[in-house]
Order: sequence, then C-alpha cells, then structure tokens
Amino acid sequence: MTPEDHASDQVMGSLLPFQRQMVEELIREDGMCVMSAGMGWQKAVAVILRLHMERRREAAQQGVVLVLGCADWQRSMLYRELARMEPLTTAQAATSADSSAAGRQTADGATLAQQNESNADEMQLFMPYDVTNEVSAGSRIELYRSKPCLFVTTRILVVDMLNARIQGQHIAGMVIMNAHRVTDASGEAFAVRLFRMANKHGFVRAFTDQPTGFASGFNKIEKAMKALYVRRLFLWPRYQATVKDSLEKHECELVEMWLHLSPSMSAIYDAISDLMDSCVKELRKSNKIDTSELTLEQGLFKSFDDIVRRQLDSVWHTVSPKTKQLVQDLRTLRALAEYLLRFDAVTFLMYLENLRATEGVTSVWLFHDAAHTIFEQAKRRVYTVQSGSKGAAGKRKRADGATAHGGPQIEAVLEEMPKWGLVQQVLQEIQQERLRLQTDTLPEADSLQASAVKQQTGEAQILIVAQEARTCLQLKSCLGGGGAAALMQDLFSAYLLHRLDNKSGGSAPGGHRGGFRGRGRSRGGRGSSASGRDAYSGQSSDRLEAMRAAQFSSRGATPHEEQALLKQAKAVAAQQEAAQPGSATRGKGSRGRGRGAASGRPGTANRPESPPPQARLTPYATQAATGEGEEGLLKDVVFYALDSRQESILWDVNPAFVVVYDPDVTFVRQLEIYKAERPDWAVRVYNLLYEDSQEADKFTAAVAREVRMFKDLIRQKEHMVLPDLAQDLAQVVVGPKALMHPDVEEALPGTTYNALTRRAGGRLSTKPMPKRLVIDVREFMSSLPSVLHQQGLQIVPVTLEVGDYILSPEMCVERKSISDLKGSFISGRLYHQAEAMSRNYKTPILLIEFERDKAFALHSVSEIGADISQHSLISKLCLLTLHFPRLRIIWSRSLHATADIFRALKVNQDDPDPVTAAAVGVPIDGDGQPDGAAEAVINTAAVDMLRRLPGVSEANYRPLMNAASSLAGLAELPVQRLESIMGGASAAKKLREWLDAVCPVMS
Repeated sequence: MTPEDHASDQVMGSLLPFQRQMVEELIREDGMCVMSAGMGWQKAVAVILRLHMERRREAAQQGVVLVLGCADWQRSMLYRELARMEPLTTAQAATSADSSAAGRQTADGATLAQQNESNADEMQLFMPYDVTNEVSAGSRIELYRSKPCLFVTTRILVVDMLNARIQGQHIAGMVIMNAHRVTDASGEAFAVRLFRMANKHGFVRAFTDQPTGFASGFNKIEKAMKALYVRRLFLWPRYQATVKDSLEKHECELVEMWLHLSPSMSAIYDAISDLMDSCVKELRKSNKIDTSELTLEQGLFKSFDDIVRRQLDSVWHTVSPKTKQLVQDLRTLRALAEYLLRFDAVTFLMYLENLRATEGVTSVWLFHDAAHTIFEQAKRRVYTVQSGSKGAAGKRKRADGATAHGGPQIEAVLEEMPKWGLVQQVLQEIQQERLRLQTDTLPEADSLQASAVKQQTGEAQILIVAQEARTCLQLKSCLGGGGAAALMQDLFSAYLLHRLDNKSGGSAPGGHRGGFRGRGRSRGGRGSSASGRDAYSGQSSDRLEAMRAAQFSSRGATPHEEQALLKQAKAVAAQQEAAQPGSATRGKGSRGRGRGAASGRPGTANRPESPPPQARLTPYATQAATGEGEEGLLKDVVFYALDSRQESILWDVNPAFVVVYDPDVTFVRQLEIYKAERPDWAVRVYNLLYEDSQEADKFTAAVAREVRMFKDLIRQKEHMVLPDLAQDLAQVVVGPKALMHPDVEEALPGTTYNALTRRAGGRLSTKPMPKRLVIDVREFMSSLPSVLHQQGLQIVPVTLEVGDYILSPEMCVERKSISDLKGSFISGRLYHQAEAMSRNYKTPILLIEFERDKAFALHSVSEIGADISQHSLISKLCLLTLHFPRLRIIWSRSLHATADIFRALKVNQDDPDPVTAAAVGVPIDGDGQPDGAAEAVINTAAVDMLRRLPGVSEANYRPLMNAASSLAGLAELPVQRLESIMGGASAAKKLREWLDAVCPVMS
C-alpha cells in the first residue's frame, strides 16, 4: 500500500458508510451532491480537502483547490473539522518519521521529536487560507502558488483570473458550497466558466444540504448543473437505504415529552390560525395568483413569502393595495405564531404593542375579531386591572409598590412559559441518573468496557438546545439564580420603566406616533382601513371604531389602565433609585435601563422576521450561558443556540444527555450521526413539544416538504438533459450564435444579417467587432459582468474613479438598480457621479436596470399622485436631466437586456484603453503622473466656470485651457489670439466683451 492510499484510508475511516460512499462517488466523477439537512456535509467536504492536501504534500498532484460560496459559519465548521482530522495526519507523520529514523542516532529521542514537530508545522502550512479583500494582489499570487487549498470569494477570484494573477491550468479543482444558490449569472458560475475555458481536466464538486432551495423556478437544478458544467447528480435523502442502515442501526434513546399550551396561549394561537386562514382565503380571490400552492401549511414557512412574491413581482405595479397588505399581514402573523412559543409573555406583549403602534390603521388583520383576542389574552398573561373598590382585590398579591385602595390597581400575573418547569424536571431526572451512574458498581460479569462506558456516560456533559441565545439565557436564569419568578418580575419591571420613559421623556407615546403615521400616508392610512373592512366578513362597526380609537390611545390601553400602569412604574423606579444610593439624578439610571430593555424602535415591527424588542435581564442572567462551575441543576450543563450555527457542537461537547427545547430537523439529523459514530455510547434525547401548536406542525411539515422535494428531484433526474461541456464553452468563446455562423462575426443584436451587407456585393464583413469592456472591480459583486462575458465580450477589470462601465473612449455608463437609484438620490451621490461623467466623457449614460422577474415600472399606478412632488423619483430624474443635458438614460428590463444594449452601443465604436480609463478622475501630481495623495494641478471649479463663460463651448474649452494656465491668464489674452484659439471671431468677441465688462458697483 502506497503512503497516499494509507493516508486515504486513515481519513476515510472516520466516515460513516453512506458518507464514505458519497465521497467516493464525487472523487470518481464530478457532480452535484444534494443531501438532506444535517447529514454532515462538513465531513464530506473536509475529507475531500484533506485528501487533496495529502496528495499535494506527497507531490502527487499540483495546483490549488478553491472553495467558493462559503458562508463565514461554514468556513469555521470546515476549519474545525480539518483540525479534528489533524491527529490522524500527525500520527501518520510520526510513524513515517519513526521508520525513516531507524538507522539514525536517536538515543535521547530528540531527533525524532524535532522531526515530528517539523511535520506538524508542515501540516499547519498546508491548512486552508482565507483570501479576503484585505490580502494584497501580490500576496494572493503567492498564496495561489504555495497553498494546496484556499477559501476565496467569487469576486476576488474572477478579477484575479481575468487579470491573469492565476491561470486556470494552475487550479486543481473547485468545491462549490450552497449549490442551490447557483444560477447562470451568479459569481460561482462565472468563476467555473473561466476555469473550464482554460482547464477541462480539473474537478468541480458542488454541495448543498438545502434541497428545498431547488423548489422555486422551472428545472432549477438542471440550470445549476449546466452553469457549473457538471453532468452527474448525486441525491442523498434521509430515507435512502444506505443512510437508513447507517443511522438506524444505533439509535438514540428518545424521550418525547408533550405538554399543553396555557389557556391564554391556546386562545392566541387559535386566533392567529384564524387570521392566517382568512388572509389565505382573501389571497385566493385574487386573479393574479396561482392558488394551488396557497395553503395554511405552506404559510408556516418563510418560503411562502417567496411563493407569493414570485407570482406577484412581475405584476406588482398592478396589484391592489389590499392584496399587498395581505401579503405583509401573512408575514406578520407567521412571526407572531413563532414568537408566541419562543418568547416570554412580557416580551411578546411588548412586541404586540409596538406592532400596533407602527402598523396603525394600515394593517388589515388588526380589524378582525381575532385580533382583539390576541391583544387581550397577551395582556392577561402579564397583568390584570383590578378595581380599587373591590374587596377581593385587596386580598390578592399585587406588584411591587401597589396600594390596596385609591383607583384601579395592576395585579401582576406574569405567566411563565410552560416549558420552563418541564426543563427543570428533566434536569432533575438527568442529574439523578448521572449520580447513579457514577456511584453504582456493576456486577463482576459485566465487561470492563461496559463499565468504562457507563462511568463515562455519568461524567459526560448535558446539552440544552434552544433556537436563540436569549432563550438560553432565560433558561439559565430560571434553573439557577433567582428562578423563573425573579426573571419574570425583572422583565415586567423593565416593561413598566419603558412605559414611564415614553411618557415622561418628552416624546409622544408609541401609539400616537403609529396612529398619525398611518393617517399621514396619502394612499395608505384611511384607505387601507377601508380595505380592512372589506377584507374580512363579520366585522361590526362598533368593533372597528373601538380598534380605530385604540390606535390613538397610549399603546391601546384605556386611560384608567394607563394611569395604573404609570403609577406602578413610578413605584418600581422609586425602588430602584432607593437601591442605588450613588445615583446622581433621580430615575436617570432606571430610565436608561428602560430604554435599553425595550429596544423599542417602532420600525422593528415593520420587519416581522426580525426578533421582537427584548427586555433587559438581571445580572445573573447575562452571564455566559455555559453552566461551567455551577452546582445543582446547572452542573456540567452547556447551552447551545441553534442560531449560532455551530453545527459541530455535539462533537465539541460530547454530551450523553441532550434536551431539545426548540425542535429542529437539522439538529435531529446531527444527533443521529453523532450517535451512529459512537455505537457504544449511550445518548438520551429529551424532545419537548407543545401539543396542537405550530411547533409540532412546522416540524412535521418540514420533513414532509423535504421528502416531496427529493421525489421531485428524482423525477427531474430521470428526464434531465445533461449539459454538453464542449458546446457550452464554444458558445462562450466565439459568441452566443457561433454555432449558426462559426466563421463570421455576429450581427448587431436585434437586426438581420442583410442589414449589414452594404459593401462588397453583400458579403458579410470580416472586420472584427469591438468587444472590449472596461469594468470597475466593484461591479463584480453584481451579476452583469458574468452575463457580459457569457455574451462573448472581453472584460477588463480595473479600479475606476469615474463610471462603472467604459464602452468606448467617449462613452461611460453608471449602472443603478432601483434600490441603488433611490439611495443615490437621497445621499446626493448620483449628482456628483453624473457631474464627473459629463466632465470627462462625451456621452455620459445612466443605466437604470430592473430585475428580470419584477415589474418593469418605477411606480405602481396607485403611487402616482396628481401633483408634482419633490420626493418623487420621477421628479428627481427630471431635475437630473435638466442639470446635465448631455446625460443619456437607458432603461433595461434585465441583465441580458443590458448585455444586448451594450453590444449595440459598441457598434462603430473603438475599444476603450484600460490604462486611460483608470486614469480618468485620478488626481495628477506635478510631474503629470497619477497621484491620489498629491494636490490636483487642474482646478475643477475653475474649469466648470470656464465652460459657463459666454462663447465657450465643448469644442473650444480644452484649447483655451491649454493656452491659458488659469482664468487670470485667460483674461490677459488679446482678442486676436482668442479668435485663433476658439476658431471664430463671434465666440472670441463674446468672451472678450464679457471679460472687459465693467463690474457693477452698488451705490
């Protein structure tokens, strides 16, 4: 066995059977690997990278392997996985060193230790390097030459390949991550195309663990494979036979614990479900949407928004305001259903109040009967208002500082999350089990291995898994510190202080801001409320009036209730001030705390996918949620937030007990792989679920959705048209129509070949058509350079000071998307860009580019008012063209339309010079050389003034600049000299008369 085969067996030996088969298939033939979420993509990719490092180390293979499309958290995971494989390589190096040093003098072992250390340092040099924009061009060239594997962004790689900093022949292969995001215009496709044009023997291996990412669009996976020039598709669903055999042979001990929602939570959840169902029914009435995909089950996922927007984007300017609001309401309601199960009662109430304040009367769902139920039940989970005259109220415990008489009183309910108590019970059971395993003695018949495993299980750590870090902190606070009651009281105090801060801080309460914001909209506000009345049936006028009045009250509270809450808040503030004798100003620290606790930006509610405002936690709750050093329930407990994306947490912690607070399909698969890799290790998993809730429905629907997607991919694979590498590359090298006319130049897009046969008896011209484009390197973050290259144009990336695309020596283009156009007008950047283009180029062009799948319109019909507005985008464009008459505006429907327009504009134009284009706008030093640090010799303000003088035109202002070094020198030129410079007596006379005119003096 060769050393290379021995290294391969060592690295592959750590894989499960299905993972080994996955890697072997990809090594034999290039392709795209689509696996279920949580199936261990990082192990397969790390093994492929490690095998290449070993071959590069043994000089068996040349070239660098480039990893593209990696997110930051994915790079971190691959680094950890490669570091986890390092002991295997170090052991191999030690064995090799031991065999080679057999005949040497190593009495004290110093020589062998030094050689092992040298091998370890050598392997560290072979670890992947992350190439970012902070790495200079010269350093990148050296890295491409010396490193076996690099993480690199597509923008940097494409620019380096076009500038010949790295040749395609020097690349061993490419590993593409997140292949579900690849399109024919993406940066990954551009990089692979450049690679394939120069190297047809290197490998391309693509990975994704998001099969549902191929659900949108028609034959998306076939298009992705064509863009990456791969012909094989490897599908690895969870129900595949090899996967089932590997994972189900050694399963975890699963303990499912179901619990009921509290009555208030059940009422809120039912109300949210009713509202979502009503919104879906209303959307089905629209004749612009395919209703086959509009189901309440689909509404549980964020992809539901993509389904609806994908159908409406192309006709968004014709969609009614009511339908647009329904789409937004569905997003909001889905977020509410998620926050209900994830966040405590106080935080949920704060989010609802901010939501009502910001959305005001514009939301449709706020006028439904079920919306009243949501707000009332959310309030009852936190507090109730008791009349001061009732004797029974005085017997009940009130919040801090409340009196038993004198008006309405606030009674704190502070309902705890149902799962908090269940987690405490589970941890008690686990700690007792660990103690039993550590103290019990096994019978003599038991093997020593079983005894060791049992002892190790008792000493292993406990992992508690939740969706967000905030939940982990709250659980830590509930299980230790002051307990759940203290945590809820702290949250409620922060809530009261926030209300007090809004009331006394000089600003109007959130309800007033939200209400008047809704009224102020010219086509929102009242119009949307009328749509709300028509949207849902069964609404009474009294309820609508009550809801409308609530928008203009303080957070929807009645005056008596608001008075009681403020009274309670003042009592809390007084208590906190008394507890802090060093406070210099009354209430200042408390109110600062209230502001931080609320995070109450009203705009947060306009983005329902973002987390709700969070209250400040107590000091013991803000400690690091690791549980290290704690005794009691928190002994050896580690908290993990799924949002942190540390998918190697199981292998880093090695737990024997796992408590899943928030169920997640990906983490469940990771648990299965973790247990399959440790067949002798006892792993017990506690899965906590709410009955009859979105949590269980979403988990089940996610699994079913993934199964359906894999079945669709299997059917697509059966009828897939495999890409032809040679044919696709020929179209790129020669042109998109080269197969029709392989020996002649392509005609002008949009015309016939007869239109260009005016000479030589109708023969086609053999003169090469100009194809060079100079593009700013920052534009490579967009997809347009990829499309231009795909159309057969030669691309030269340089750093441009003026413009984004240089089509010819006289033609400069500034490209703007719709969002970028709006931002450029607001910041004023577009004015300066147009000024610079007009000063340096004969034909400045503003390209306004729309997205292919969206409406080809700046505004919808309903957004165009009868009066001229200075804030209107059309008005701003008109002003821009008035200031710069030579500015031309091009409206492009898509990226491919832009490429056709560029090709048409370049007809009969010379190719631009990259060096000249890069020097435009760059300050010039005293020697006439570009120097950004030196003061510019040309005074642009003086040049602008010169061009505005009488008689000065575009044709003669440059000769005047050459003849006179300044405006003062221009004034000294005689009229005869001006006539020769300006090319006419009329222009020279106008300028001379203006220069000799007497300056008017005010008496």
